Amino acid sequence: MLCTLLLFLTAAPAGAQENAASDWSTFAGGALGLYSSGMLALTGSLIPCTQTLAGVKCVRVSAVAGSAIGLVSGLYLGDASEEFVEDRLRGAGYGLIIGSAVGAVLQRVVPHYGFKDILTFGASGAAIGASPKGAIIGFAAGTFTGAVLWQLIPSFEFADGVGMAIAGMAVGGIASWVIDAADAQSNKGSPELVLPVTIRI
Repeated sequence: MLCTLLLFLTAAPAGAQENAASDWSTFAGGALGLYSSGMLALTGSLIPCTQTLAGVKCVRVSAVAGSAIGLVSGLYLGDASEEFVEDRLRGAGYGLIIGSAVGAVLQRVVPHYGFKDILTFGASGAAIGASPKGAIIGFAAGTFTGAVLWQLIPSFEFADGVGMAIAGMAVGGIASWVIDAADAQSNKGSPELVLPVTIRI
């Protein structure tokens, strides 16, 4: 008796459905990347830039640079897969809710906090939620570095440590956009390898 077995071995890590993309996902990815990275760069540059002569100009340049990086990364990410964009949109929604809730609580505690502050916390939460892993890692690294410098350098104040922690969060969040976009594009065109194998009995 002759049995023929055809084995299909694929080199791609996932099926075609997972890597499906569309014009919508490309546009949404670019828009979300622009917002998330721009907002992170704006937030992260506030304290460091205010300690320089450039001041407001420094903040503007940082925000524009972050937005540009996020836009390109988001476009590439959306071009690779709708799923990646949907995950980040979902995270941004959670971040918006959490940030707004934190702002609402602080409004009751801090006398001069108003509705605009709640909106600011919500907007920042959405930006962080769109890139949570990188933001958390960056915040942890920035906090650790700031704490060490605060202990070792007399002129390094507590406010400088806070600024470094927030700046680290911004750098980590933006870096996450770039890294994920590069990984998504590298996996997008993974070839499928088909090997026919014949077994004779």
